[in-house]
Amino acid sequence: MNQKDEMTKNLLEELDDYFMQLVYLKDLLSVQKDIERSTEKLQYAPNFTLIVECALSDSYMLVLMKLYDKSEKAKTIPNLIKKCKKNINLFPFKSDTLAKLDEYETKILEDEFISHAIKTLMSRRDSYYAHNDKKYFGKNLVNDTSNLKMYHIEFLVSFTEDVLDYLFSQLASEKRRTTKYNQDLSNLFKHD
Repeated sequence: MNQKDEMTKNLLEELDDYFMQLVYLKDLLSVQKDIERSTEKLQYAPNFTLIVECALSDSYMLVLMKLYDKSEKAKTIPNLIKKCKKNINLFPFKSDTLAKLDEYETKILEDEFISHAIKTLMSRRDSYYAHNDKKYFGKNLVNDTSNLKMYHIEFLVSFTEDVLDYLFSQLASEKRRTTKYNQDLSNLFKHD
């Protein structure tokens, strides 16, 4: 295997690792939607439901925080884009791929929903997800006035998937990882 093939193989393996996180993220969001569809049945266990919903929210927020971390050393979507630009020779349609990567970088910085979601995620990470900032500690969490709606998250997830799908499609012909969750929460309610 020549050096270019080895580098392409390594990049595809890295993309697969990103897809693992994306699939987990999408599965978490699917579980949340499934819970929302089962509200009537779950009203009999409100404490359980609240804990599960909070845990799901924390989990998908943390995955997004990792994918869009500010660190230059972390495996993030912005760093992946930079890496692909540095290794543009691995892509069959170099100028098209470079233009697409530039478009993605611009969206991260300038798109109203994407840039807002990333900034809010990083602010929350630094203030109360990863640290016990006294301003937000315990009941002071109500001091968080950042506004991150579900559509911001869905938009960022869709953007992430678009980036990964594009890069994967430029380097491989096989199928990528897909979500695993199959809306099976209703199965719990079939066996009374």
